[in-house]
Amino acid sequence: MLFSWTTFSPDLEEGSGLKIKKFRGEMIPMSRREEKRQKFASSLMPQKHESDAAPLKKSDKLCGTCKNYSESSFASDGRGSCKYLKLGSDITGKPPVYITEGKEGYLTKTLADASSCEHYQKMKMIDKDGYECSDPMFRRSMRQFQE
Repeated sequence: MLFSWTTFSPDLEEGSGLKIKKFRGEMIPMSRREEKRQKFASSLMPQKHESDAAPLKKSDKLCGTCKNYSESSFASDGRGSCKYLKLGSDITGKPPVYITEGKEGYLTKTLADASSCEHYQKMKMIDKDGYECSDPMFRRSMRQFQE
């Protein structure tokens, strides 16, 4: 037999800093790939937060108007990532979670509310030109930012 499951000591279960998952009643350490997969899945699923206020107002701060936002070049469907915040961050939470170390950027939408993000920096010039020759760094969908 090449591989066998081993039971781990109880000191791994709490306070060791390792991510643990349960498999068939046993506690095993989570691989980095599994941990990344969980963070990625949680960033794509909408988070439901209890609202204690009146109906939502349109925010002046949008992720799409931030200097750190980069629109995805794969599909023009409003998805993109933040260059400053990394995977695992959550700017919609109460309190917001900011992770600045890592490789993959924080996945967000162009029209996402960035009012609670402390790293938001508004662009000085927003290019509303949606043609293929425009610079993808500053390209935005024209109808989204029309005033």
